[in-house]
Amino acid sequence: PVQQVALWQPGQVAAPSASGGLRFAPCEGGGRLWVVAAHGGAGATTVARLLDAGDAGQVWPAPRSGAVAAVVVARHHLSGLRAAQAAAIQWASGVIPGVHLVGLVLVADSPVKQPKELADFQRLVMGAFPAVWHVEYVPAWRVNDPWDTQVPRSYKKVLTQVGAAFEGKTK
Repeated sequence: PVQQVALWQPGQVAAPSASGGLRFAPCEGGGRLWVVAAHGGAGATTVARLLDAGDAGQVWPAPRSGAVAAVVVARHHLSGLRAAQAAAIQWASGVIPGVHLVGLVLVADSPVKQPKELADFQRLVMGAFPAVWHVEYVPAWRVNDPWDTQVPRSYKKVLTQVGAAFEGKTK
């Protein structure tokens, strides 16, 4: 008989080595939606603040009771994609209990188009998440805080989509 595997369920892949992946720890504040940085400088704090969600930093949020939802954020470059892939593998291994994975937000690392050399790897990484959103590079945010400037319409659209996906996971 053919065994069917349920996608987006923890425990579907082997656990990573003990030294790999993000920590799993209680996070202070926040709510039921947490933003997890796949790596330093991912832009997770900005996304969390704009979403009015919990900022877990580079930590999977351990729920004190029940379950929480998390969206992973990574920069749209090779090391960011590798970090996102590692986070997805860690979550899919089942070692992150009580966390529903909402998806991945890829933050552009520059205003230029993504190099073709990353296309295949990007598709592979994106396939490990139930949903993926791309947000543009915002030059004004290099010298101003995002909450002190106008948030681009395309960015607002992604934030709305992430919020809707979170609401869909928690119903």
